[in-house]
Amino acid sequence: GAGRGKMQTPDWGALEAADGVRLSWNVWPNSKIEAAKCVVPFGAVVTPRKPLPDMPVVPYDPVRCKGCAACLNPYARVDFNGKLWICPFCYTRNHFPPQYASISETNLPAELFPTYTTIEYTLQRPAAPP
Repeated sequence: GAGRGKMQTPDWGALEAADGVRLSWNVWPNSKIEAAKCVVPFGAVVTPRKPLPDMPVVPYDPVRCKGCAACLNPYARVDFNGKLWICPFCYTRNHFPPQYASISETNLPAELFPTYTTIEYTLQRPAAPP
């Protein structure tokens, strides 16, 4: 049919306005091997204090990668049976904490919702100094 095979170009301005983030690439490697083949580095320009009126707020601490300290996010690969997630930045396999025991494809925490690429955490413990 009409339009078949055509790729939709994302509205990068709208995506940047929604999250306050501009990436150097519109795709991300799926493996360490693919990442190693990239000649141009991956980067992001982040506007950390950008007001986001529709940003979700969750009343708990973030789940962090044990390899690089990145937060669990919609781009992580999840093994629901094994209760594991794979960090999309360093590809480390991480176990979910006990409070995520009931996680499933139909029972996702907020940080795995595809539309929640930016969320705010209400920390339950003091943040570590920078």
